[in-house]
Amino acid sequence: MSAVPQFPHILDKTIQDKLWQWAQVNYGLHGSWQTLWLNGLALGRLNAQWQAQIEKDWQGEWEMRSDGLHLRADSWLSLGDALQHMAHDWKQLGILHGWRDERFDVCHHENVLFPLERAAFRPLGLMSKAVHLNGFTFQDGEWQLWIGRRSEHKAVDPNKLDNLVGGGVSCGEDITATMLRESEEEAGLSPHHLQHLRLQNQLHSLRPVSRGLHNEILYIFDAVLSGNVTPENQDGEVAGFELMKINEIIEAMLSDVMMSDAQLVILDAFERHGLLDPQHDLSKWLKSIKTSG
Repeated sequence: MSAVPQFPHILDKTIQDKLWQWAQVNYGLHGSWQTLWLNGLALGRLNAQWQAQIEKDWQGEWEMRSDGLHLRADSWLSLGDALQHMAHDWKQLGILHGWRDERFDVCHHENVLFPLERAAFRPLGLMSKAVHLNGFTFQDGEWQLWIGRRSEHKAVDPNKLDNLVGGGVSCGEDITATMLRESEEEAGLSPHHLQHLRLQNQLHSLRPVSRGLHNEILYIFDAVLSGNVTPENQDGEVAGFELMKINEIIEAMLSDVMMSDAQLVILDAFERHGLLDPQHDLSKWLKSIKTSG
């Protein structure tokens, strides 16, 4: 058995066409969005609802220009505190849902500017970071993937199919440390199980969602698990795991029962492992959203 997943044939063109149609519908900036400027840096995107809410509730200096909405404060710390206070008020008013008491870093390139409650990132269209793990296993003569089902209690996409492991990168946390922590919490996998863990790609996920804009860098890892390893959830965020064949995964993708970013992460694996035609528009698009940061 190869330590790297290998597949004998590319997917049927009709299937690739359908997956490309799905990507076109779900990803990209559809609709009208205003740029959110924070202390002179273009860091977010706002739909009309959240733009109006900020104009109503922001306590500091702001200005609407032709290039977007500008918010200012004396320092990044002050600006971050003001945004945190405004987001907390939105929570109290019942207009900001999914509050986690967990902060993500707001960054400009690699520079951390300030921490902010993660629930505020989508309304403000700020860029966050997340890790995702494709878990491959060779069984019954073919490569298969471990697929999780999200808990019915999850704030985002409850009950939908997901990658083996996925989670946001918290304030001050390293990418690999996040991946190892999430693997233990979500799937009961220790570093011993993840000896073949590799960071394979980084994709920019940009798509409108019910709470605003999902604007996130996905750090995609692959791991090859031995056949005697069965993931077991530890933190209650995953209802269960299923080992699925490629045709079963494709059927789930085309049935809209999989979380969007999980589907994107698996499509990236398909592209990297030769299941997609390199000349197909889907492959070209996947390469176009690759990022180095």
